[in-house]
Amino acid sequence: MTTKQKTSHGTGIMNKLRDKMPYIIIFLIIAFVGLIVFEWGMNYLGMRGSQQVVFGKVNGQEITYQEYEKALQQQVEQMRQQNGNKDIDDATMEQIKDQVWNGLVQQTLTRQEIDRLGIKVTDTEILDFIYNRPEQLPEAIRRNFIDSTGTFNMDFYQQALGMKTKEATQFWNEVEKYMREVLVADKLQNYITSSVLVTENEVLQKYKDDNIKASFNFAFLDVNTVTDTNLFTPNEAELKAYYNDHKDEFKQEEAVKFKYVLFSDSPTAEDSTALYKQLDVLVRDFKEAKTEDSTLIKLVNDNSSVPYNDNFQKPSQIGTTGKLALNFLFDSKPGDISKILIDQDGYKLIKLLDVKEGEDTYVHASHILFNFGNDTAASKKQAEEVLKRAKGGEDFDKLAMELSQDPSAKQNSGDLGWFTKGAMVKEFEEACMKGSVGEIIGLVKTQFGFHIIKIKGKSKKEFKFAEIRKPVTAGQRTKDIARKKAQEFLADVNNGAILDSLAKHMNIGSFATPEVMKGSFVPGAGQNKSVIEFGLGNKKGSVYGPVKIQGGYGVYQITEKIAEGYKNYDSVKNTLVKSKVAQKKKFEYLAKVTEEMKSKIGGNDFATVQGLYPQYTFGTADSVSYGKPDAKLGLDYPLYNTVFASQPGVISNPVKGMRGYYLVKTLWITPFDQNDYLVKQADLRKQLLAQKKQQLVQEWMTNLTNNAKIEDNRDKYL
Repeated sequence: MTTKQKTSHGTGIMNKLRDKMPYIIIFLIIAFVGLIVFEWGMNYLGMRGSQQVVFGKVNGQEITYQEYEKALQQQVEQMRQQNGNKDIDDATMEQIKDQVWNGLVQQTLTRQEIDRLGIKVTDTEILDFIYNRPEQLPEAIRRNFIDSTGTFNMDFYQQALGMKTKEATQFWNEVEKYMREVLVADKLQNYITSSVLVTENEVLQKYKDDNIKASFNFAFLDVNTVTDTNLFTPNEAELKAYYNDHKDEFKQEEAVKFKYVLFSDSPTAEDSTALYKQLDVLVRDFKEAKTEDSTLIKLVNDNSSVPYNDNFQKPSQIGTTGKLALNFLFDSKPGDISKILIDQDGYKLIKLLDVKEGEDTYVHASHILFNFGNDTAASKKQAEEVLKRAKGGEDFDKLAMELSQDPSAKQNSGDLGWFTKGAMVKEFEEACMKGSVGEIIGLVKTQFGFHIIKIKGKSKKEFKFAEIRKPVTAGQRTKDIARKKAQEFLADVNNGAILDSLAKHMNIGSFATPEVMKGSFVPGAGQNKSVIEFGLGNKKGSVYGPVKIQGGYGVYQITEKIAEGYKNYDSVKNTLVKSKVAQKKKFEYLAKVTEEMKSKIGGNDFATVQGLYPQYTFGTADSVSYGKPDAKLGLDYPLYNTVFASQPGVISNPVKGMRGYYLVKTLWITPFDQNDYLVKQADLRKQLLAQKKQQLVQEWMTNLTNNAKIEDNRDKYL
């Protein structure tokens, strides 16, 4: 190779490294717990950052608002990219916030354990991997040296190792940091899972569960077929006896009940006006932007909640939420630009780029519906009278709004938007397809009632268009106002105001929660640990907030404290005990019926009794195993244990399952294949070992979290 060729090839390597640099740096930022996500099955979505504002603490170590916000924005951006730049709804955003917080907590706990255990990685260990074992490097590094054939290029790798340029030095410094985190994580994993063993019996049982199959006939006596409740209604003595004999089923954890109010941060008219102005500013650029130089595509992708779509779209794809958009498209020619449209799915600007004729006919129709009701003849007569009025020239939309019994007509004046074949019931569809534009058709009888239909349009057009669409969302001012109201409400209650009375005076609702325990769901706030901990740790009447919850800001007041122990008999008698005793009696009844059924079976053939017991299920399960149970019966272990332990051709004794009683006759069971087992044994062992390790690591993190002192102040800072 000439000097010129070497220089050229070296430049190519550096260009590739330079192109890859942002990618590998991203990996390095999340390297440590990111590895746990992909290899151990844990969940991490954040990273460390500056520590200027105390936001939360984990065993006394601070998590700052800055690092939380940075991790949150990173995750939100990743989510948007995965969803085609669509906006994230409030519910999903709350989930992301919790995931990011939990990830930061887990990362902090893991780092603390690494320090406590004194786990370290030496430079020698890192260099050994980089220079002597490149084939064992993590995929995040190896992928930088994959050639056009998809294989690891060792020559490329060796040349990159020898480069001394600034870019190469930076690259290998980042690789060193990444490898340090990877090897630390490996050592921690090995420490946690060093005691994990897989026995020969476990491997053998796994093989049998997956590979030993059976077929069997069965009779299934479903407990839900026992419907005569009068026969199984328990008396007081039976209820009390069950409660006393099964007291562990009625254990009561420490719990709390709340009342709470919600101060909505839903979008206001001010937010709508602000959004209108945002779009108005874009109108000029939208008119001038073009697809040829990608300015239009960039403008849409930078400003719309939906990405640019270069495909032709059918009217049905635009849907009923885009009625104004459809009206504009049908009335326009390529190059036309809409005014700002306010459709159900948001504010939007549209530029029609192209139109073509498709194969499907689309109809735009409105209707007036009269339900059959209790008097079909009277409904028909009323519909006929309205039909005359419509054909006589009265405003169809107004008639639909005032008289239609379709609940949606009050909002849409009976407008059904554009649709094609398959969207409506047969009679309605046929009438619309045969009708002419402007025609009023009726009466059309369907399963819903009598319809009067007006055909507003027909077309085979499909459209290619650019759209900037943005839903109305609450701005910061709206959120600040809601939070301030919640703060003032909290102060008033703390100063002696009665929550219900104050809420009523302010014309907002107050809501009561059921019992809330550690780790349970708080109505409105979800699994908000700070609300739960406040409730469990404070006295009745104490107030907490404002809490950012779904739909706004909440203020919670403790209304009842429930001590750990056993639930009072009277409190569970009708809600829990009664149903449990009734179910127990139903199973006892089915046990007798199953015994009776077995005694009547002739020749080991279920067909001899099937006609006597039509309420029960008879059938055959073919080629099933523990790993792949019958789809209808599911994996009911007592049933399958009986099947695989039975002698083929013999009716079993009654088998009590989870959902009822069974009688089974095993038809055949595949024999154990020693040779096949020996072939699969090693892979099964690896599979079981990986599962056990993953479970142990998850349990390790759960225990670490449960025993940690975690201070979550998100509600006070967000």
